[in-house]
Amino acid sequence: MSVISSLSKRGQLSTVSKMSEVPPTEGLMLYLDSSDEASYDGGPTTNYFKITEGSFDNNGTGTFTRIRSGSYGGYTIRPTDVVYRYELGVLGCHYHGNSVPTASVGIGTTILFTFDYFISAGTVLSNDYLANIEKYNSSGTWTDGVGLTNSGKTIGVWQSGTLSTTINSVDYYVNPYLYPGGCGSSRLAADGFILYKNPQIQALNYQSRFVYGPNNQFNVRSNGNIWRDLSGRGNDFTIQGNITWNKDTGFSNFTGNSTGTGNKIYRNNFPQNLKTSQLGQGYTIVVVARSTVSGGWRKLIGNWDGENYIDLYQNNTGNTWHQDGSGDTLYVDGVQVNNDTYVMYNAGYHCYAATNLNNGLTSNPAYALTIGNEPNGTASPNAYPWVGDIAVVLMYERVLTASEIKQISNLYKDKYNY
Repeated sequence: MSVISSLSKRGQLSTVSKMSEVPPTEGLMLYLDSSDEASYDGGPTTNYFKITEGSFDNNGTGTFTRIRSGSYGGYTIRPTDVVYRYELGVLGCHYHGNSVPTASVGIGTTILFTFDYFISAGTVLSNDYLANIEKYNSSGTWTDGVGLTNSGKTIGVWQSGTLSTTINSVDYYVNPYLYPGGCGSSRLAADGFILYKNPQIQALNYQSRFVYGPNNQFNVRSNGNIWRDLSGRGNDFTIQGNITWNKDTGFSNFTGNSTGTGNKIYRNNFPQNLKTSQLGQGYTIVVVARSTVSGGWRKLIGNWDGENYIDLYQNNTGNTWHQDGSGDTLYVDGVQVNNDTYVMYNAGYHCYAATNLNNGLTSNPAYALTIGNEPNGTASPNAYPWVGDIAVVLMYERVLTASEIKQISNLYKDKYNY
């Protein structure tokens, strides 16, 4: 999918400040955006909370109804959302959900139960219980559980709910429940309603995108852990190891050696050498990221050998924006800066850019273009992992002007608050 077609489809998922704004397209050869579902769909996972029309495998008091349209709290329901409505007022035991055999996820696995919810404006709560995960042994005896309440949260706006628990050897199955009002002749409120959106339980330590699929089954997304290129050039990157993702902050957890199956995002045989000695027009790299650690070399992106290829870091000395080698012009938020002058650590998100016209060598890079770690993993016992978040990466096979770099920076400044 090209950058233009992707942006035109974003709607509520848009990460840019205005829908009319797009990055410059001339020479664009790589465009990775972690918050765009067309670029990252959430990776391989299984949703163990079964989609239904409102009647679940296990049902207590009351009835859920699936709704497919409408706007609530400023959010318009999309075709790929699963939203349930529950009318409040009835006393009882309000559990609704399904059972998950622990053999499906494995002993020792941490499971995560997530959803968004909306309680109608003006509702006065008499009980703030919302959901839980219950665990049972092979005899059907309850072994453990964890619950979630609305304590301290505002009524009439969308909120997010998250529960997690670890599967133990005595657990034979787990029951994730939407549970508005708890149990024991209780209720959430005397009137009003609650909506639950996109409930998902998965064997991950971070919240992935919702897995939509047919009713009454565990739905699987198995198309590989890929960060997809929106430039139209097909330069997709592989996500390897225990990299974590968040729709609002991007990718993190690059710590560790990048050899073997270590943590990194990479693409082999890319790019071809773009230095002018290769009859190229130079290159421009733009990365929206934040650093959360002081000290140590921290690789943002590169092919390893900075004098001849791409090598962009947070410097070990001073935690500054650094290019290794020569020929780069550096920018922060579209403003040119000198090498090793801008402190990256604890500065929040910023738009870091580098252009290069250096001649370099005539050979192509020996190592993969790697995001968030050293490509070959041999620089030190733990390579040079980035510590923080990486949200957006663009690359051009030409040198952009300062105004073009500023244009890209402006696309993301509202979302990432720089």
